[in-house]
Amino acid sequence: MLNILALALISMFSLGISSSADAAIKPGSKCKTKNQVAYSGNIKFTCVKSGSKLLWDKGILITNNSQQSTNPSSNGDEIESLPIDPKAPLNGDLKGAGQGKGLTYVPFGIDTGPRGEGAIGSGTVNPQPGMYAPLGTDVLAIKTGTVIRITKLYSNDYNIMIAAPNDQINIWEVEHVIDVKVKEGDRVKAGQVIAKVGDFDERHTPGIGLVEFGLLINSSGPPTHICPFKKIAPSAKSRITAELTAIIEADKKRGYDSGPMEVIGCTALVSVEG
Repeated sequence: MLNILALALISMFSLGISSSADAAIKPGSKCKTKNQVAYSGNIKFTCVKSGSKLLWDKGILITNNSQQSTNPSSNGDEIESLPIDPKAPLNGDLKGAGQGKGLTYVPFGIDTGPRGEGAIGSGTVNPQPGMYAPLGTDVLAIKTGTVIRITKLYSNDYNIMIAAPNDQINIWEVEHVIDVKVKEGDRVKAGQVIAKVGDFDERHTPGIGLVEFGLLINSSGPPTHICPFKKIAPSAKSRITAELTAIIEADKKRGYDSGPMEVIGCTALVSVEG
Protein backbone atom coordinates (compact mmCIF):
# COMPACT_ATOMS: atom_id res chain seq x y z
CA MET A 1 0.00 0.00 0.00
CA LEU A 2 3.00 2.22 0.43
CA ASN A 3 3.11 3.66 -3.10
CA ILE A 4 4.82 6.62 -4.74
CA LEU A 5 2.08 9.01 -3.61
CA ALA A 6 2.41 7.88 0.00
CA LEU A 7 6.19 8.29 -0.15
CA ALA A 8 5.76 11.82 -1.43
CA LEU A 9 3.36 12.60 1.39
CA ILE A 10 5.78 11.23 3.96
CA SER A 11 8.45 13.54 2.57
CA MET A 12 6.03 16.47 2.73
CA PHE A 13 5.29 15.86 6.40
CA SER A 14 9.01 15.33 7.21
CA LEU A 15 8.30 13.21 10.26
CA GLY A 16 11.93 12.31 11.06
CA ILE A 17 10.77 10.33 14.08
CA SER A 18 13.91 8.21 14.52
CA SER A 19 16.57 10.77 13.68
CA SER A 20 16.90 12.51 17.04
CA ALA A 21 18.96 11.78 20.11
CA ASP A 22 15.70 12.08 22.10
CA ALA A 23 14.06 9.19 20.21
CA ALA A 24 13.61 7.27 23.48
CA ILE A 25 10.86 9.67 24.60
CA LYS A 26 7.47 7.95 24.69
CA PRO A 27 4.07 9.64 25.18
CA GLY A 28 2.82 8.94 28.69
CA SER A 29 6.27 8.20 30.10
CA LYS A 30 7.52 10.10 33.14
CA CYS A 31 9.25 13.47 32.88
CA LYS A 32 10.79 15.71 35.53
CA THR A 33 9.81 19.35 35.01
CA LYS A 34 6.38 20.75 34.13
CA ASN A 35 6.34 22.53 30.75
CA GLN A 36 9.75 21.09 29.88
CA VAL A 37 10.09 20.65 26.11
CA ALA A 38 12.02 17.94 24.27
CA TYR A 39 12.24 16.88 20.64
CA SER A 40 12.35 13.55 18.84
CA GLY A 41 13.05 14.26 15.19
CA ASN A 42 10.30 16.67 14.11
CA ILE A 43 8.09 15.78 17.09
CA LYS A 44 7.92 18.21 19.99
CA PHE A 45 7.02 16.77 23.41
CA THR A 46 5.88 18.81 26.43
CA CYS A 47 5.96 17.68 30.05
CA VAL A 48 2.43 18.06 31.48
CA LYS A 49 0.78 17.28 34.79
CA SER A 50 -1.67 14.37 34.71
CA GLY A 51 -3.22 13.87 38.13
CA SER A 52 -0.29 13.73 40.55
CA LYS A 53 2.22 12.70 37.88
CA LEU A 54 4.36 14.52 35.33
CA LEU A 55 4.18 12.80 31.94
CA TRP A 56 5.25 13.52 28.38
CA ASP A 57 2.25 14.51 26.25
CA LYS A 58 1.37 12.95 22.87
CA GLY A 59 3.68 15.31 21.02
CA ILE A 60 3.04 17.49 17.99
CA LEU A 61 4.52 17.59 14.53
CA ILE A 62 6.81 20.59 13.99
CA THR A 63 7.39 21.74 10.42
CA ASN A 64 9.28 24.62 8.84
CA ASN A 65 7.24 27.35 7.18
CA SER A 66 8.67 26.22 3.84
CA GLN A 67 7.16 22.78 4.43
CA GLN A 68 3.70 23.94 5.44
CA SER A 69 1.01 24.29 2.84
CA THR A 70 0.08 27.91 2.24
CA ASN A 71 -3.38 26.83 1.14
CA PRO A 72 -4.42 23.88 3.32
CA SER A 73 -7.42 21.84 2.32
CA SER A 74 -10.63 23.61 3.26
CA ASN A 75 -12.09 20.23 4.16
CA GLY A 76 -9.32 19.18 6.54
CA ASP A 77 -11.37 20.06 9.61
CA GLU A 78 -14.52 18.12 8.64
CA ILE A 79 -15.14 14.68 10.15
CA GLU A 80 -16.34 12.03 7.70
CA SER A 81 -17.04 8.91 9.80
CA LEU A 82 -17.53 7.64 13.32
CA PRO A 83 -14.62 5.43 14.48
CA ILE A 84 -16.76 2.29 14.72
CA ASP A 85 -19.82 0.88 12.99
CA PRO A 86 -22.71 2.58 14.84
CA LYS A 87 -24.52 -0.74 15.27
CA ALA A 88 -21.59 -2.29 17.17
CA PRO A 89 -22.27 -0.75 20.62
CA LEU A 90 -26.07 -0.78 20.62
CA ASN A 91 -26.49 -4.17 22.25
CA GLY A 92 -23.63 -3.81 24.71
CA ASP A 93 -24.37 -3.85 28.43
CA LEU A 94 -21.67 -2.03 30.39
CA LYS A 95 -23.55 -2.33 33.69
CA GLY A 96 -22.40 1.11 34.80
CA ALA A 97 -18.77 0.05 35.15
CA GLY A 98 -15.59 1.58 33.80
CA GLN A 99 -14.67 5.16 33.03
CA GLY A 100 -17.68 5.48 30.71
CA LYS A 101 -20.05 5.01 33.68
CA GLY A 102 -22.33 2.78 31.63
CA LEU A 103 -22.34 4.90 28.47
CA THR A 104 -21.51 3.43 25.09
CA TYR A 105 -20.93 6.93 23.72
CA VAL A 106 -19.00 9.30 26.00
CA PRO A 107 -19.02 12.88 24.66
CA PHE A 108 -16.04 14.05 26.71
CA GLY A 109 -12.44 12.98 27.26
CA ILE A 110 -12.09 10.30 29.93
CA ASP A 111 -8.32 10.06 30.30
CA THR A 112 -7.53 12.36 33.23
CA GLY A 113 -10.57 12.90 35.39
CA PRO A 114 -13.76 11.30 36.70
CA ARG A 115 -15.89 13.00 34.02
CA GLY A 116 -13.43 14.25 31.46
CA GLU A 117 -11.32 16.78 33.30
CA GLY A 118 -9.13 18.86 31.00
CA ALA A 119 -6.01 17.16 29.74
CA ILE A 120 -3.72 19.38 31.83
CA GLY A 121 -5.87 19.29 34.94
CA SER A 122 -7.61 22.60 34.26
CA GLY A 123 -11.04 21.30 35.25
CA THR A 124 -12.48 22.16 31.82
CA VAL A 125 -14.26 19.47 29.85
CA ASN A 126 -12.01 17.69 27.37
CA PRO A 127 -13.90 17.57 24.03
CA GLN A 128 -12.24 14.32 22.95
CA PRO A 129 -15.08 11.73 22.96
CA GLY A 130 -14.91 7.97 23.28
CA MET A 131 -16.96 4.95 22.23
CA TYR A 132 -17.29 1.55 23.88
CA ALA A 133 -17.95 -1.63 21.89
CA PRO A 134 -17.30 -5.38 22.20
CA LEU A 135 -13.66 -6.44 22.02
CA GLY A 136 -12.76 -7.31 18.44
CA THR A 137 -14.88 -4.47 17.01
CA ASP A 138 -13.23 -2.80 14.01
CA VAL A 139 -11.99 0.78 14.34
CA LEU A 140 -12.56 2.91 11.23
CA ALA A 141 -10.67 5.88 9.82
CA ILE A 142 -12.64 9.00 10.71
CA LYS A 143 -11.09 11.03 7.90
CA THR A 144 -9.80 10.41 4.38
CA GLY A 145 -6.11 11.23 4.29
CA THR A 146 -2.66 9.94 5.12
CA VAL A 147 -1.49 8.17 8.28
CA ILE A 148 1.17 10.57 9.53
CA ARG A 149 2.01 8.95 12.84
CA ILE A 150 1.42 5.76 14.85
CA THR A 151 2.50 5.78 18.49
CA LYS A 152 2.54 3.07 21.14
CA LEU A 153 1.02 4.56 24.29
CA TYR A 154 1.76 4.10 27.99
CA SER A 155 -1.30 1.83 28.17
CA ASN A 156 0.33 -0.66 25.77
CA ASP A 157 -2.06 0.23 22.95
CA TYR A 158 -1.79 2.68 20.05
CA ASN A 159 -2.64 6.13 18.75
CA ILE A 160 -3.14 6.64 14.99
CA MET A 161 -2.96 10.15 13.51
CA ILE A 162 -4.39 11.05 10.09
CA ALA A 163 -4.25 14.29 8.12
CA ALA A 164 -6.05 15.27 4.93
CA PRO A 165 -3.85 15.88 1.85
CA ASN A 166 -1.95 19.20 1.96
CA ASP A 167 -3.14 19.89 5.52
CA GLN A 168 -0.65 19.82 8.39
CA ILE A 169 -2.85 21.84 10.75
CA ASN A 170 -5.87 19.60 11.36
CA ILE A 171 -4.74 16.26 12.81
CA TRP A 172 -7.32 13.52 13.36
CA GLU A 173 -6.61 10.73 15.82
CA VAL A 174 -8.02 7.49 17.14
CA GLU A 175 -6.54 6.45 20.45
CA HIS A 176 -6.28 3.32 22.63
CA VAL A 177 -6.60 0.96 19.67
CA ILE A 178 -4.95 -2.43 19.10
CA ASP A 179 -4.25 -4.73 16.14
CA VAL A 180 -3.23 -1.77 13.96
CA LYS A 181 -3.68 -2.59 10.27
CA VAL A 182 -2.01 0.46 8.68
CA LYS A 183 1.43 2.03 8.75
CA GLU A 184 2.79 5.55 8.58
CA GLY A 185 2.51 6.90 5.04
CA ASP A 186 -0.53 4.79 4.12
CA ARG A 187 -3.38 6.53 2.38
CA VAL A 188 -6.73 5.70 4.04
CA LYS A 189 -10.35 6.39 3.24
CA ALA A 190 -12.98 7.42 5.78
CA GLY A 191 -14.74 4.29 7.02
CA GLN A 192 -11.79 2.00 6.23
CA VAL A 193 -10.84 -0.54 8.91
CA ILE A 194 -7.53 0.56 10.48
CA ALA A 195 -7.45 -1.23 13.90
CA LYS A 196 -9.63 -2.75 16.63
CA VAL A 197 -10.98 -1.25 19.84
CA GLY A 198 -8.46 -1.45 22.66
CA ASP A 199 -8.81 -3.16 26.02
CA PHE A 200 -7.74 -0.07 27.99
CA ASP A 201 -10.79 -0.20 30.30
CA GLU A 202 -11.52 -3.92 29.94
CA ARG A 203 -10.72 -4.67 33.58
CA HIS A 204 -13.87 -2.72 34.49
CA THR A 205 -15.95 -3.83 31.52
CA PRO A 206 -15.12 -7.47 30.71
CA GLY A 207 -15.47 -8.19 27.02
CA ILE A 208 -15.83 -4.50 26.14
CA GLY A 209 -13.20 -2.28 24.48
CA LEU A 210 -13.03 1.42 23.70
CA VAL A 211 -11.64 3.97 21.30
CA GLU A 212 -11.12 7.67 21.96
CA PHE A 213 -11.05 9.97 18.97
CA GLY A 214 -10.82 13.62 18.11
CA LEU A 215 -9.38 16.55 16.22
CA LEU A 216 -6.32 18.40 17.41
CA ILE A 217 -4.79 21.54 15.96
CA ASN A 218 -1.07 21.39 15.25
CA SER A 219 0.77 24.49 16.50
CA SER A 220 4.05 25.59 18.02
CA GLY A 221 2.69 24.95 21.53
CA PRO A 222 0.76 22.06 23.09
CA PRO A 223 -1.79 20.52 20.69
CA THR A 224 -5.28 21.93 21.06
CA HIS A 225 -8.20 19.50 21.16
CA ILE A 226 -11.48 20.79 19.77
CA CYS A 227 -14.93 19.26 19.35
CA PRO A 228 -14.65 16.88 16.38
CA PHE A 229 -18.28 17.50 15.45
CA LYS A 230 -18.07 21.28 15.10
CA LYS A 231 -17.80 20.57 11.38
CA ILE A 232 -19.13 17.47 9.65
CA ALA A 233 -18.47 16.86 5.95
CA PRO A 234 -21.70 17.79 4.07
CA SER A 235 -21.81 14.38 2.39
CA ALA A 236 -21.75 12.67 5.81
CA LYS A 237 -23.72 15.09 8.00
CA SER A 238 -27.14 13.43 7.91
CA ARG A 239 -25.64 9.96 8.34
CA ILE A 240 -23.33 10.83 11.26
CA THR A 241 -26.07 12.84 13.01
CA ALA A 242 -28.49 9.91 12.73
CA GLU A 243 -25.86 7.43 13.95
CA LEU A 244 -24.95 9.51 17.01
CA THR A 245 -28.61 10.12 17.82
CA ALA A 246 -29.37 6.39 17.72
CA ILE A 247 -26.45 5.52 20.02
CA ILE A 248 -27.27 8.28 22.52
CA GLU A 249 -30.96 7.29 22.59
CA ALA A 250 -30.03 3.64 23.12
CA ASP A 251 -27.93 4.66 26.12
CA LYS A 252 -30.87 6.60 27.55
CA LYS A 253 -33.18 3.60 27.18
CA ARG A 254 -30.70 1.57 29.23
CA GLY A 255 -30.76 4.27 31.93
CA TYR A 256 -27.53 6.13 31.09
CA ASP A 257 -27.63 9.77 30.04
CA SER A 258 -24.59 11.54 28.58
CA GLY A 259 -26.07 14.90 29.53
CA PRO A 260 -26.57 18.14 27.57
CA MET A 261 -24.51 18.75 24.43
CA GLU A 262 -23.73 22.03 22.70
CA VAL A 263 -23.82 20.20 19.36
CA ILE A 264 -24.62 16.58 18.67
CA GLY A 265 -21.74 14.48 20.00
CA CYS A 266 -19.98 17.22 22.03
CA THR A 267 -20.45 18.31 25.63
CA ALA A 268 -18.51 21.52 25.00
CA LEU A 269 -17.16 23.59 22.14
CA VAL A 270 -14.23 25.02 24.10
CA SER A 271 -10.74 23.97 23.09
CA VAL A 272 -8.45 22.23 25.57
CA GLU A 273 -4.67 22.15 25.38
CA GLY A 274 -2.71 19.00 26.06
